[in-house]
Amino acid sequence: MSQWIGKLSALYYNINLRTKLVISYLILIIIPVVVLVYFSYSTIHKSVVEQTGKAYLETLKQAEKNIAFGIESAYNIANLAQSNYDVQQILRTVSERPLTSAEVIDFFNLLNRNVNNYVGINNVLKVSYYMKGNPAFVAANPNFFGVDRLQLEAGLQPLLAGEKKEAWFYGGVGRQLSLVQPDEVVFIKEIKDINRFQSVLGYIMVELDAKFIWNILNDIQLPAGAEKVVMSPDGRIGIHQLTTNSTSLADLYIQSLPSNEEGIVSFGPGSGSNYAAYSKVSGLNWQIALLMTKKHLGMNSRWIQNFMLALAGVVSIIAIITAFFISGSITKRLKKLVQLIKRAEMGSFETENNIRGNDEYARLQRSFNKMSRQIKALIEEVYQAQISKQETEMKLLYAQINPHFLYNTLDIIHWSALRIEAKEIAEVTEALAKFLRLSLNEGKEHIRVAEEVLEVSKYMEIINVRYRGAIQVITEIEEGIEEFPIIKMILQPLVENAVVHGIRPKPGKAGTIRIRAYREESYLLFEVVDDGVGIAEDKLQRMFEMETRGYGVKNVHQRIQVYYGEDCGLYFDSKPGLGCRAVARLKVTAKSVESV
Repeated sequence: MSQWIGKLSALYYNINLRTKLVISYLILIIIPVVVLVYFSYSTIHKSVVEQTGKAYLETLKQAEKNIAFGIESAYNIANLAQSNYDVQQILRTVSERPLTSAEVIDFFNLLNRNVNNYVGINNVLKVSYYMKGNPAFVAANPNFFGVDRLQLEAGLQPLLAGEKKEAWFYGGVGRQLSLVQPDEVVFIKEIKDINRFQSVLGYIMVELDAKFIWNILNDIQLPAGAEKVVMSPDGRIGIHQLTTNSTSLADLYIQSLPSNEEGIVSFGPGSGSNYAAYSKVSGLNWQIALLMTKKHLGMNSRWIQNFMLALAGVVSIIAIITAFFISGSITKRLKKLVQLIKRAEMGSFETENNIRGNDEYARLQRSFNKMSRQIKALIEEVYQAQISKQETEMKLLYAQINPHFLYNTLDIIHWSALRIEAKEIAEVTEALAKFLRLSLNEGKEHIRVAEEVLEVSKYMEIINVRYRGAIQVITEIEEGIEEFPIIKMILQPLVENAVVHGIRPKPGKAGTIRIRAYREESYLLFEVVDDGVGIAEDKLQRMFEMETRGYGVKNVHQRIQVYYGEDCGLYFDSKPGLGCRAVARLKVTAKSVESV
């Protein structure tokens, strides 16, 4: 067996690519056609079932919204009663003391007028008040009762105990309230004393005609054999009011009611044999559902199956014909790519510019073009880097040779100035010499924090000779960081920027520069704050973009990010007329102090 596999494998690898593609196409065409015939109906049928189920669910949700809108009048009436001054006054007086004869007449008329205003509006059959106390007019009107009447209904005990604020129930489910008719939906809500909100004065009951609910549900058109079900917490209701009265599906559905608010669920014996689209009516706590079989939901899928079978046959024929043309075009384009790769191996990074389409070959060709350009750019970059490195080494060598001569010259000037008692010249010369020694640092890139701050102080000594001491410099270094190593020439460009852009434009060219160095967790921060004229935002942006010969803002920012990472660098906070705050953020490195 292994020998046959080996021979077939050798044969497969020896034939050319176009033949492989044609064989692969034929296999891939025959198998999908057979599979398509088998699975097309089940797949399409499932999709149709899902979409039809969703459509019925949307219809049911719209019916639920219509029902919720129909019962909204009960909430409105109860809220109006709660806020009605006359109702509040009547119920409060009845609960506190016996009524006078005049009050009995007045209260009776007011309440009677109140309940009559609502009857006949939006399916409202009756509005009743249940009040504390025993007013004389309770027995004289069928709309006014004592609270004790509510005690007869066990389901209302949570409402009377204050555990619930309101309650709904269906009158056709054996209630003890004899005044409620069988086909009514009843809403009861407590009325609280607006002066003492914890005190309940009584209750209002709104009776709605349930026919509007059955009319809404009967308007939903279902296939023959499908059913509509309405379930209250007490059981199934509306059996006789709905047009579909069969119970075969309903009995199975009631055995496994879903707990979610809405959705589509399968039920009954057999996976996916029966389906229910269900939703819960807001307020009533009723569940309404449309029950149907899988056949009902998939009635429109059979013609799609026939269409797919015909389409599969046509596609198979076309695919076989085009397989030969496609395989030829693919191998032709791949040959061009292979030629370009061979030329790249020899150092000629040519690219194919005439690329059409967005198939795998086109993306591969574009990727190869991108790679070729990147390699070419990297070669040039490495070449330029080597040249730059040589130039840098020459500059460093030059910097190591010339400072000795410069230091000696400055030392001669210093002592010559002292001999002729030119003290100011001697001090400037000495400051310049120390500044240069710290700046050059014998060609080393790192310097101690204390030396960096000393370098800036010498720089300011020289600057203040020009400005006749008008610029005051205040330095604060947090204890313990003086010996930390950092890259050199960080502070001096920031201080120079403060002098040139902040203080020099001020009248009198006088001001104060505060230099602060401190540590925050794993970072060293250097602040340079001046009280100058400030820098506009657009000018600050140009400082980061402007190329300079020396250590400008852009150069310092780039050096910090190269050495310490992208989360470090320079940050400026300035507004015209309010000075400028420059911050350099560096990481605390493990570099030893002796190495600087």
